[in-house]
Amino acid sequence: MKPLEDTLQGLQTQAEPLLAHYRELQPRERLIVATGAVVVLITLVYLVLWEPFASARAKQTAALTEARMLADRLETIGASVQKARAAGLGAVQGGGQSLLTLIDQQAKSPELGKAPTRLQPEGDKEVKIWFEDVPFDALLRWMATLETRYGVQISGAEIERRAGAGLVNARLTVSRP
Repeated sequence: MKPLEDTLQGLQTQAEPLLAHYRELQPRERLIVATGAVVVLITLVYLVLWEPFASARAKQTAALTEARMLADRLETIGASVQKARAAGLGAVQGGGQSLLTLIDQQAKSPELGKAPTRLQPEGDKEVKIWFEDVPFDALLRWMATLETRYGVQISGAEIERRAGAGLVNARLTVSRP
């Protein structure tokens, strides 16, 4: 208790000249100073205590609203996926073909614009593909088609920018689960 008493004694010693000056003021001036002190105290309470809590609550409310909207969207998407599966629309095409044959046929598609430089099978479930100077946008669309329509996963990709606008060299590793 001694440090607390020392602190209070130090505060009282420092406040004594201020209180003496306050007592010397006219009653009207005392009212103005007291009103100003109350306004400062209310402002401090608001800024230090109330505003941070209100701000944090508003952020949490916004985050909760976003999470609920996301949950609703996921439920809607899940329901549409279940309907598509029930209708047989989610079936993977080319399931009976070997992965190498499927990749070879799809790599020659006109959307890619260019056949691969090299295809190398790595067992039955993995193929490495090399492309040179292929349009980047076309390569991404082709990769998305492989994943969505044929159930092929891109397990590795090294894409290198070329001097031509939008052209890349790519080394892909694709696999079928």
